[in-house]
Parts: sequence; structure tokens; C-alpha cells
Amino acid sequence: MNEITTILTVMDRIGYLESQLKSIETQTIKSDIIIHWNSDEEYKLEYPSIIYRNQSKSAPLYNRFISSININTPYVFICDDDILPGKNYLERCIEFSRKKNNNLCIVSYGMIFKEGETKYNVYQRINHKSNITKPTLVNMGGQGYFLPTKLLKHFNTSMIYEEYGEDIHLGYICWLNKIPTYVLDKDINNPYTWQDLTMGRRGSDSKAQWKYPTHKPIRSKLIKKYTELGWDFNLKGTDLI
Repeated sequence: MNEITTILTVMDRIGYLESQLKSIETQTIKSDIIIHWNSDEEYKLEYPSIIYRNQSKSAPLYNRFISSININTPYVFICDDDILPGKNYLERCIEFSRKKNNNLCIVSYGMIFKEGETKYNVYQRINHKSNITKPTLVNMGGQGYFLPTKLLKHFNTSMIYEEYGEDIHLGYICWLNKIPTYVLDKDINNPYTWQDLTMGRRGSDSKAQWKYPTHKPIRSKLIKKYTELGWDFNLKGTDLI
């Protein structure tokens, strides 16, 4: 049995799927693959899938976390449709998770908020061009989400408030359950270690949700709600490298 299952999400960027499948299939750690397919095109692939019909485009966003609770592999990598992990990335995630007693979340792209912030005003972004030299604690993140599968049980322990914003929900859930969230460092000269071989390029195309006019208002509403529930963005004492 493989150690990890990768969840791929097909919504608006079906043209990226072939290269993304290749990036997972050529990882140094073999992965099971499940595809969440929310496209009008007929599904013809051989991989197990969850097919969405006559639902909103956002339908898979939360459900890919919820439906992964019963996955049999020890680890899960839930992947947006706009990144291409380097071939060593999943192996590095598993190695670091074991060092942390399998109590962590690893994100491909990280965000840090000032302590006490109540709106979606990101203080620092740890993105694909950031040159960090060690795994870095963040409040939340996105694009790719690596977790020990056993931790996904916490995802349903708090109410879901919006159609979008599953990354914020996950960040809050991790904070609530004392699960530190990290962005891994990478060797800038070795693309095999990178979270995204496109260096964020695909995430800036015309399909990017962050370009929607409703994006920041919805996210500010969520941040306000979760901070009212106690999320204070204090990273001090969260964990030690």
C-alpha cells in the first residue's frame, strides 16, 4: 500500500491536469490518486473520482477535505489545480511530518497575520519565490495541503460559514487543535525540492479566485468570524523547529 493519497481538484483549469498528474506520478514517493471532477466534460480517466454534476464550481473545495477523512493511507496531499510539485516534495513532507510526530499541516504557500488582526490583511506571505532556509511556521496557507490523514477528523468539528474559504477554515481548525502549520524550505538550485515548479505562475492566470471582486470581502468576513471564536494569530510557543 502507498503511504500517501493525492487529491486533485478539477474545476476551471482542466488544461493543467495532464502535467499535474505527471508531477504526482513521478514523485519519489508513490501516491494513490483521487480526482474531484467538477467539469462539464465527460470524465474518462482511470483514476478513482468524485464527480460533481449541476453543482456550483466551488462544490469540491470543502468536500475534498471532508471526503478524505476515510482515506486508508497514512498521509494525504490535497492539491489545488494550479501547482506542480517537484518530484521530491511529497517525500520531504513525509520526512518532516515524522520528525514532528505526525502532528502538523504543511502548506505550499503560507500566510502570517499580525497578532490581533480581525480582517483579511495578510502581514507576510511565504510564497513560491520566498527564499526561506528552514521550515517556517505560518497561520494558514493554500494551494497544497499535506496532513497525516488522522488529523482530517478535526475538519468537521467547526461550522462551515461560507462557500469559499476552505483554507481559512483549515487554518482555524489547525490552530484550535494545536496543529502547527508549516511551509517547507527549498533549495532554489534544485527544482525537485520545490512546492511548485511554475513558481506561482499558474495561480496568477485569469481563473485565479483571488482576482474575483468578492474574494477579499468573503475572506475578511471569515477572518472576523474565526477571530471572534478566539483565533488570535499568535505563533509564539506554537512549536519549535
